[in-house]
Amino acid sequence: MKNRIDSSRLRGGMQVYGPDGEPLGALERFDDDAITVKERRYGYATIDRIEGDRIYLAAPAGGAGGAAGTARDEVVAAEGEVRVPVREERLEVEKRPVELGAVEVRKTVETEQQTVPVELEREEVHVERRDVADRPATEADLSGAFQEGTVRVPVRGEEAVARKETVVTGEVVIDKTRTTETQRVTDTIRKERVDVDDDYERHRADYQRAYAGRQPQAGDLAYAEAEPHYRFGYGAGLEARRAGRSWEEAEADLRARYRAAGADDDAWERIKRAVREGFDRARGR
Repeated sequence: MKNRIDSSRLRGGMQVYGPDGEPLGALERFDDDAITVKERRYGYATIDRIEGDRIYLAAPAGGAGGAAGTARDEVVAAEGEVRVPVREERLEVEKRPVELGAVEVRKTVETEQQTVPVELEREEVHVERRDVADRPATEADLSGAFQEGTVRVPVRGEEAVARKETVVTGEVVIDKTRTTETQRVTDTIRKERVDVDDDYERHRADYQRAYAGRQPQAGDLAYAEAEPHYRFGYGAGLEARRAGRSWEEAEADLRARYRAAGADDDAWERIKRAVREGFDRARGR
């Protein structure tokens, strides 16, 4: 079992760290049994060590000398109720528009010769020489008389002028309709479950009375030393009851957990009786 923490080394403002090294806050106050950080009390049994201005809580492992009660098990509210949040994950599925494919309409340009008949008008010239009876010349006849030159008589007509006009001769209609389908989206979600055993205090009182009435034997632990192991066995018994495991099936795992905390086989034999009694009470034996 851990030695009792020397409270003379404690002083307000020291930084307190959890089992995983996470900061819990500054030490606000302390008494003969526990320290208080952010209105939560931590029993001295949960303190692993003090280094300078830092306090480290014990790791949550099941080991000898109070290993059954982790630092988190020892936390209680300074006063009033304790709220334990129970969380779970919910699967939410969103929809977003995506392109599932496309319909391609390809256009090509072709050329062809086209002939359009056009009727054109034009003037034709006919030259005729006539003899007239002698008559006196008029002023119009005298205009330009006896002068050389060329008389130009325009001949008019029509010519074909081609131009191209773009017209719509047809269209391709693409009709889109919206359909719906149901898809099942599967993923793994987590949820927290809190098991509260309201009968532990009653079982602990029964164990305390039975412990006080038993015949002392050499090497027996004091009740204060045995109770944490009884509590550890009680919690393990609840797990075994849900899993349908017996003491014989669970003992090897429990022994290994104590070994991982530094306890040897001799230590296990000393506390085994307390663990077994808690285990059997949780399984209703």
